[in-house]
Amino acid sequence: MIDIEKVLLVGASGMGMVPLALYLKGLGLSVEAYDDNFKEPIRTILKNKGITVLTESVPLNKPDCVIRSSAVNEKSEILKPWLKTKVPIYRRGDFLAKATSGKKVIAVVGSHGKTTTSAMLVWALKKKNFSFSYLIGGMFLENSILPGEYNESEWVILEVDESDGTIDSFSPEITLALNCDWDHVDLYKSKDSINNVFKSLFERTKDTIVIPKGSNLEKLTSGESGKTIHTFPVKKKLKNYFKNNFSAVCAVGRSLGIEFDSHCLDDFPGLARRENILFHANNRIIVEDYAHHPTEINAFLSRRRNLFPEHAMQVVFQPHRYSRTHALAKEFAEELSIADDLYLLPTYAAFERFNSNGTVECIMAHLPPRLRKRAKVYSDFKVLCDSLLPHENGNLKDQVLFIGAGDIEKWAHCFAAWENGQQDKLKAFGIYLKNKLSSETHLVENEPMANRTTMGVGGNARWYAEPANTEDLKSLVDACNQFSIQRSMIGRGSNLIIPDDGYGGLVIRLKGSFWKEISKRSDNSIIVGAGAKLKEICGFACNNEMQGFEFLEGIPGTLGGALRMNAGAMGWETFDLVEWVSFLMPDGEIRQIPGTDLNVGYRYCREAYEGIALRAMLKSEGKLNHRKIRNVIDMLAKRRRAAQPRKASAGCIFRNPDDISAGLLIEQVGLKGEREGGAYISSKHGNFIINNGNATAEEIISLIQRVRERVRESSGKILEPEVTLLGKSWDEFLS
Repeated sequence: MIDIEKVLLVGASGMGMVPLALYLKGLGLSVEAYDDNFKEPIRTILKNKGITVLTESVPLNKPDCVIRSSAVNEKSEILKPWLKTKVPIYRRGDFLAKATSGKKVIAVVGSHGKTTTSAMLVWALKKKNFSFSYLIGGMFLENSILPGEYNESEWVILEVDESDGTIDSFSPEITLALNCDWDHVDLYKSKDSINNVFKSLFERTKDTIVIPKGSNLEKLTSGESGKTIHTFPVKKKLKNYFKNNFSAVCAVGRSLGIEFDSHCLDDFPGLARRENILFHANNRIIVEDYAHHPTEINAFLSRRRNLFPEHAMQVVFQPHRYSRTHALAKEFAEELSIADDLYLLPTYAAFERFNSNGTVECIMAHLPPRLRKRAKVYSDFKVLCDSLLPHENGNLKDQVLFIGAGDIEKWAHCFAAWENGQQDKLKAFGIYLKNKLSSETHLVENEPMANRTTMGVGGNARWYAEPANTEDLKSLVDACNQFSIQRSMIGRGSNLIIPDDGYGGLVIRLKGSFWKEISKRSDNSIIVGAGAKLKEICGFACNNEMQGFEFLEGIPGTLGGALRMNAGAMGWETFDLVEWVSFLMPDGEIRQIPGTDLNVGYRYCREAYEGIALRAMLKSEGKLNHRKIRNVIDMLAKRRRAAQPRKASAGCIFRNPDDISAGLLIEQVGLKGEREGGAYISSKHGNFIINNGNATAEEIISLIQRVRERVRESSGKILEPEVTLLGKSWDEFLS
C-alpha cells in the first residue's frame, strides 16, 4: 500500500474513478474529487461518504498524490500545478495496482462483460458472507449497493482495464478472463498485440486462471505450469451471455472453495446501462445498453430479438471513439444489420481528436441497401423523436434499443421520458429530471412568479428551479436544450416584469449558500457567487476596507443579474469592478473569461445573455478605512432615497438616451402621477412605475406604451425599455 494520507482525484465522475474514491475513503484517506461533469446520483453518493466534491480543480488541502482518470491527458492544464510542485501523479490503473499490491486480487478481465460479471461475483459472494473489498465499473440499479467498498480483508475484486495499458501493472492472485476480442485499436494495433497482453497477465497471475472452455484463451494459458487452470462452459449462442457470466462466477467461486446455487442471483438488481428497461408499454419497449463493440452488439440484439420476436427492432446506435469505429466499421455494420430500422448518432470522441475516417458515416457505407437507404445521422433530439415512429411494415409493436457509449445514455433517458410524458416536452422535462438532481435542488411546476419580483406582478412559470450546485444547474440547462424548452435566469427579480399569462418554460434562480459565496482572495480582490446580493457584496467590501463597491449598496439585485445588465448607479457600472467572470456557456462548457475580453455595453453583457454567470472575481480601487467607506455608502444611500421611490417597482423602466435622462423627459411631458389601474408613475422619479398592490402586468405595459408614445410625440425621442419582459419581446408591444 502507498504511504499517503491525502489524495486528489481528477476526472472523478467516471465509473473507473468513483469506486476508487469510495475504496480510498474506506481505507481512511482524505479524498478530494474534481470533475467538470459531476452528475447525480454520483455527486451525492461521494458527498455522503465524506468525500470532498470540488467545484474547482484546486483542492482544499495539498495532496500527497494526484490520481487522474484515463480521460484526463497527462498534459492537461489541470495537472500542471502538480507537475511544478513535484506531487506524484498516477494513472488510475497504475495507482490501483500499487494500492492493492499487498492484497489477494481477483482480477476480472476481458474485452467486454467485465462490469456485469464483476458485479454478479460481488453480489454472490456477499450472500455467502465472504469478506472482501471490491471496485466495480458500474452503478447497481436502485443503488442497491455501492460500486466500491473497502473491507479489512486480504481479498479484493477488481475490473482490470486493458484500454489504457495499465493492465500491465497487475499481478493478481486469481485472474478471470472472459474473452479477448480485438479492441482499443489506438493502443493495440493487431489481434496478436492484445493476445500478448493477456498472455503476459496470465504469466504474472500467482495462483489460478479462470477461462471459458474451448476459447482462444486456452492457448494463451498453455505452459503456465504450477498454476491452477479452471474452465467454465459457455453457450455458443451469445443470447445466453447471462448464463455464460454466471458460469464464470461459479468457476471463481469454486477456486475460493465456495459453491453457488442456481438461485443466488435471482434478486440480482442488474446494472445501469446494461439492458436497462426504461419504458415498457403494450406496444413499445425502450431499452438502453452499453454495448459498443461488435461482439457485444450481436449478443444484445440477438437476445432482444429472441425475447420479443413480434416487436419490430428500432436501433439507435452511437459509436465510441474514432479509432474503434474506423477499424471495425464493417463489423459494426454487419451486427447492426439485425435491426429493422437504424438511427445513428455522431461518433463520441472521448479524448480522441477528430478523425474523418472514424465518423459514424463510415459504418453506413457497409450497411445492406435495406438499411443504408433509410439510416440517417441525428444531432437533434426532436428530429429523432419525430423519426422514431412505429415500423413502416405496419407492425404496431416495437422495441427501441439505444446502444453504444458516450452521451447516448442521455438520449435514451430523454426519449423514455418523452414517451412517458405522452410526447409533451414540458411533461417529459420533469419526468427526465426526476432522479437526476440532488435532493437540495428545488424544482417545481406551475410556480407563481409575482412574489419573486420587485414589481410584484405576473403569472406562473411552467417550471421553476433553484439548483443547489453547478452540476444540477448544468443538468437543468442540458435538459432544456434537449427538449427545446425556453429558459430564463432571474435574481431577486428587479428590472423584470412577468407577463400576466406567465412563462411557458423554465425559470432558474441561483439561490442558496452555494451561490452566495463572498470570499477575500487578496488585499484588493474578492470571489463572489452569482447569487450574492449586491448589498451584501458592498458590506463585505466595506468591512474589509476595500474601496469602489459603494455604489452597489442601493441596487436591489444579485451579482448574476448585475452582470447580465451591467447594472450601475451614480456614475459607476458593475464591470468597472470585474477581473474575470466564470460562465456556463450554451455548449455546456464552463469558461473563465477576463473582464477585458467580455463584450460589454450600457446595461448589457453579451456573454451573460448567451451563457449563465456562475461567479466572478471583483477588484477594488484600493484600501480605505471602513468608516470612510461607510460614509460614502451613507451619502449615496441618502441621495438615492431622495431621488427614488421605495415602493414596489422594477427600477428604472427606460434606458437613458445619450444626452438626457429618461426620467426628465417623462417629467417634461407631465406624466408624473399618471395611472393605469393599479400602476402609476412615481411623483418622485418619472422613470419609475409603482405597483400600488393590485396592479397587473397588462396595466404596467399599457402605461409603458403611453409614456413612450407621449415622449416621442413631444420630443421626438424614442425611449427603449431597460427592464426585461420575461419570455416576450418588447417589439410585440412597442411599435
